[in-house]
Amino acid sequence: MQNDTPYKWLKKIGKERVQAFQDSFAKSFEISLCLLGLNGEVLTVWSNSLMFCHYMMKINGKRCLQERKNAINHVIKNEKPHIFKCYMGLTLFMCPIYYCREITCIAMGGGVFSAEDKDNTKKLADSNIPILANKKVEDIIDLLGATFNMLNCEEELQESDNKGAQVINIGLLQNRLSRRELEIADLITDGMTNKEISKKLYISEKTVKTHVSNILAKLEMKDRMQLVLFCSRNKGL
Repeated sequence: MQNDTPYKWLKKIGKERVQAFQDSFAKSFEISLCLLGLNGEVLTVWSNSLMFCHYMMKINGKRCLQERKNAINHVIKNEKPHIFKCYMGLTLFMCPIYYCREITCIAMGGGVFSAEDKDNTKKLADSNIPILANKKVEDIIDLLGATFNMLNCEEELQESDNKGAQVINIGLLQNRLSRRELEIADLITDGMTNKEISKKLYISEKTVKTHVSNILAKLEMKDRMQLVLFCSRNKGL
């Protein structure tokens, strides 16, 4: 049975808005990009797609789809991005997109040759397919995940409010924290570590530490334990 959560998410965020961002992002970094459901269904129109991939899908689509499904399962199981090579040697990636702290869909992108692939020097030189260093691909994934998190932020907070999230209500009434800080404060009071928050929100642990420091400074608190105690005493405000 098809999971309708990705479609609800697209409707809330705005499918045209997501498609426009996806097209712009793919063009800027010279990659192919598309959003997929957790079962592999295509949610948006492919941006900057390769004719080479269209051709391979026609002659060996079953294998392409199986590789895609395996990569999606890897992301769902490990809850983190996955970079891999297809059987034709193209570098591809899967980036989880979160909504209300759950993976709702997958951004599939890439379609490039790796600059580090020394065995394919001639193929790289003769091909019109873009060539990117592995570090560049990692940076693209980081930026893509962070941007979608920003896109989701307002909707996630509204969803949390509907479920009665106490910490966010406190923060909004006091008007002292940013939306991202409110989200992280909520996770801290749930007992999550910086590493767990980093994994959940798909941001670096260093970024989480910076947010935590800012939260404590704005609330004039010494440590995260003081934040947890404060919130537990003020539930329902």
